[in-house]
Amino acid sequence: MSFLCHYDRALAVCLGAVLCTGCGAHQAAAPTMLPPAAWSAGHRWIASNTSSQDLLYVTGDCGGICVFTYPGGALVQQLSDSNNPFGECVDKAGDVFVADFGGDTGTAAILEYAHGGTSPIATLSDPGYYPESCSIDPTTGNLAVTNDGGPIAIYAGAKGDPTYHTDAKADLIGFCTYDDKGNLFVDGEPVGSGDYALVEMPKGSYTFKNIKLDNPPGFWYDIQWDGKYLAVADSPTVIYHVAVSDAKGTVIGSTVLNGPVSDIEVQFWIQGRTIIEPYGTGDLPDNIGFWRYPSGGKLRKKIDGSQFGNFELFGTVVSPATSR
Repeated sequence: MSFLCHYDRALAVCLGAVLCTGCGAHQAAAPTMLPPAAWSAGHRWIASNTSSQDLLYVTGDCGGICVFTYPGGALVQQLSDSNNPFGECVDKAGDVFVADFGGDTGTAAILEYAHGGTSPIATLSDPGYYPESCSIDPTTGNLAVTNDGGPIAIYAGAKGDPTYHTDAKADLIGFCTYDDKGNLFVDGEPVGSGDYALVEMPKGSYTFKNIKLDNPPGFWYDIQWDGKYLAVADSPTVIYHVAVSDAKGTVIGSTVLNGPVSDIEVQFWIQGRTIIEPYGTGDLPDNIGFWRYPSGGKLRKKIDGSQFGNFELFGTVVSPATSR
């Protein structure tokens, strides 16, 4: 089962429709509401001087890919090249890769944007599949992409045609992330029985090995490398910190994201000591929330989703400023 179909609010996607931090002993202050920005739906535009600052890219049903200043939260760009943008990742140069699921449009691809760019600088094909999430190997620049119901695609140097890889014991239909040493982790469903599978493709290998977790999640949500541990979402609001060694995963802590939140979306992003993720409060529109990481706790601030209309958001990634 695709992760898209796991979320009731994303059921329309399964039917072919298009989707467009403080924890402690003291009471935290109310989250800061970042003001709505001017919006021009269906048009690509950009504010001046954005290349010199960090940018937050958000995918989902906001007319394409929404770009904000980070951490300020001012809306500066809407990129409408993707029909169905889902997971995102970013390389050392600040280039952002977006998995365009495509759906019934037949336009599945991976789009690459330079930091602050208004059009893709490259489009990678993934023929016959539906790309969902991606990750960049920091040691080689290789791009890994998960596909709904299909294999893992790996693009050498994030260019050209991919090689495809599968695991006989797991349907790798969830999320993927590289650690700082170039090991690739992918989650999904076990073949035959069970609710959760986590596998690793060690650096230099094209064979997966299964990771046995001491406290596995009940379903596969997002996974990210936080710089020290594998961040594995156990539920939409709980993220485990997992140490992996010798095909074993040990939960050594967790981050709990508090509300007011009733539904947190699929892909989170860890930027230093902040975790960023779209979330809902029961009804659309979604907002974009900021929490402390790894302490979690109360929502620190948010970007108001009402500026987009009645839309559902999906994932986030921060592109660092570049001199390019």
